[in-house]
Amino acid sequence: MQRNDEKNHPLYEQGKTRLVTTEKAAESVKLPRPPLRNQPLLTYVLMAVNGLIYLAGFLLPALDWELFLRGALIPQLVVREGEVYRLFTAMFLHGSLGHVFFNVYALLIVGREMEPIFGRLRFLLIYLLGGLSGSALSLALGGLGSASVGASGAVFAIFAAHAVHLYLNRRIYVNVRARLRHMGFIIAINLVIGFLPGSRIDNWGHIGGMLGGALLAWRIGPRIALAAAPNIANRAIVAVDRNPLRLHLPDLVIYIGALIGIIFIAITLLAA
Repeated sequence: MQRNDEKNHPLYEQGKTRLVTTEKAAESVKLPRPPLRNQPLLTYVLMAVNGLIYLAGFLLPALDWELFLRGALIPQLVVREGEVYRLFTAMFLHGSLGHVFFNVYALLIVGREMEPIFGRLRFLLIYLLGGLSGSALSLALGGLGSASVGASGAVFAIFAAHAVHLYLNRRIYVNVRARLRHMGFIIAINLVIGFLPGSRIDNWGHIGGMLGGALLAWRIGPRIALAAAPNIANRAIVAVDRNPLRLHLPDLVIYIGALIGIIFIAITLLAA
């Protein structure tokens, strides 16, 4: 009898194979990782950080206001005072219980499937760089009079990265078209709501995060190939990542450099 975690894994095919994951690219085959390595621990950490920061502000209203004043993405302060760090700190602040609940829940739903496949470092890079991309676009197009908080840009980044991963590896997953249609519907509904008159949603942050996550996943995301694993019983196969992160360090440098450039140009134009 197969274990539940094997049956639920996206690369498992009923009655045919047993998934064995590896860290290396094509050059080696390893035995199954210890169970802890396959747990989405980083997802849980990010959920806890976002949740605990909100809880602290909820219990201490004075702290909540102080966190907003010092950490929210306020373009006026970024442009006039050079407080660029706000593009990062705003990713961990939330304006309401519903706001933080939606982001933490979405992070759980996508992260628990995506993190074991992408690996923690790749997952963290997409989360942080995608979130910063959302902040950058919000700064550039949101207007000087705006103020925004939330992990939505980072969540949209991993959501888009997951969609790109499914598309690029569509031959080894099941029901890819249906899953992509469902994800596209969710994204479209969120964007439409954000553009409705009177909406306080920072849609530019969502769009920036989504574009950043999609681009990063296209370049540095895992490209899975299935290969027979020698000397392992039960006709096991190995899911081999043929696009390891170490091959894309120059791409990451270029992406970070471009992001810094976009932020610099946005600040320059807004200050003019």
